[in-house]
Amino acid sequence: MNISNLHIGSVDAKNELIDESPTSKKQFYDAFLVPENIVVDKFLNGQQFFILGLKGTGKTALLRYIAIEAEKKNFKTHFVLFKTNFTEEDRDTFKRAAYTVANTSEINSDEVGDDYVSIWQWFFHREIVKFIKENKDYHIFENDNNLEKYIACVSAPKLGDEKSGIKKWLPKIKRGNIEIEAGMKDYITGKIGLDLEWTDDNKVMFSSIVRQSDELFKRLKPSTGKFYLMVDELELSLTKQKQYKRDIALIRDLVIAVSNLNKLSRSQNFGTFLITSLRSEVLNSVSSSGKEINKDTTDFGITLYWHYSFRNQKEHPLMNILYKKIQLSERLNNVQVSTSSDEVLAEYFVSHVQNKPVFEYILLQTWYRPRDIVRLLTIAQKLFPNNSQFSHDVFDAIRRQYAQDTWIEITEELKAKFTNEQIEGIKLILTGVKVPFTLAEISIEADQKKGLYNEVETLLNESKLPSILSILYNLGIIGNTGDKVRFAFRGDDSLLLNKSMKIHDALGNYFSVEYR
Repeated sequence: MNISNLHIGSVDAKNELIDESPTSKKQFYDAFLVPENIVVDKFLNGQQFFILGLKGTGKTALLRYIAIEAEKKNFKTHFVLFKTNFTEEDRDTFKRAAYTVANTSEINSDEVGDDYVSIWQWFFHREIVKFIKENKDYHIFENDNNLEKYIACVSAPKLGDEKSGIKKWLPKIKRGNIEIEAGMKDYITGKIGLDLEWTDDNKVMFSSIVRQSDELFKRLKPSTGKFYLMVDELELSLTKQKQYKRDIALIRDLVIAVSNLNKLSRSQNFGTFLITSLRSEVLNSVSSSGKEINKDTTDFGITLYWHYSFRNQKEHPLMNILYKKIQLSERLNNVQVSTSSDEVLAEYFVSHVQNKPVFEYILLQTWYRPRDIVRLLTIAQKLFPNNSQFSHDVFDAIRRQYAQDTWIEITEELKAKFTNEQIEGIKLILTGVKVPFTLAEISIEADQKKGLYNEVETLLNESKLPSILSILYNLGIIGNTGDKVRFAFRGDDSLLLNKSMKIHDALGNYFSVEYR
């Protein structure tokens, strides 16, 4: 086969399952390699529900794999995507709802105490009730009077005209009141007997709906079915300070709400759980926002990492993922399937690149993330589709494109800490720098460019250079070099500012670095 026939995967795992077809799911499942520190059953029984890790380490892929595992056991799943599903207007709606529940008029405040937690819990109740209504023959709770009350309470608020195609997550709130669905008042107060705070004929205090929903959920009795609500794409971007603070509070309280409902589900033996992924740099930003969430993310989370120490790099887990994907491609194309890593490498790869075994070269180009290998090889496939091997010339030719695409992704991670102007300042400082460099040398470089570029001046006025370098280290942009090469993604905790530093080899071409 030509290398274009190999299904290496998608940079974003959810794109591999975009059509949700059984065929796509089977191919994804067959080629997936469960990380050594992951026990899927712990997620299915509610012992763990936070997947942590840097961008590109495979959190979304693991979420999708857990969902398929659940479905293979005839359980049900549903995905909620924070970045994709919630617009700026939606997020502001959540903020207004939080003030309503808090019974405060301080709309311009950046913090709303615990009230995002209540709003998120009601939102999750709404998703659970929606699932129950759409799956009447699949029972996650006993169909009794308590369930009827719960469904009625959660379903009461009117969310708008769904036929318009505009998804409404929360009801329209005016002076703390919401309108309920037509004909629901008599049903709720008469047949169901719920005691809500009514203000006029068809309006009720939203805060009373939220409180009642939480209380009624506790009274439910579990049935045989299980339902997993997967929450993904919890991302931050420091583009506008006000939105950034709002999103930190939203994500922070979403994490708390997930933890609260999961603990309740386990204590009540419910089969309903929420599982969410959380990027490391987002968790760090959220953890410093005034509420303690680290205990729960530590107790109920697992960090996804691939920086294992292997004597035989050829059998590194990241390489094994690649071998599995290529072997699956061979089966799908009805060609003889390679039976070992040696056969895969001999068939599709040159033996050495830049005087290193090809598997070692590939790993050195990565941040020990599956996404990096996918990006590296898919660029090669696009530029050299008719080649029968990933040759030395191919790897040399794609270095610039790979570095550029990787930097674009890294800037997404930097946005959790820096504005676009500040990120440009970082890029300007690193461009053309001589490596390795000391703190004194990079300080001179930064000071010189501060006088030339407004972006660098803005950056250094807001942050001290050692702090900037530490953040760059945590994201794998720079590392220590010398007697021992140290990078955060290899498990080395912190940057040693008194030692020589270097830019990651894969980014050297992009920054036009000069090697001493």
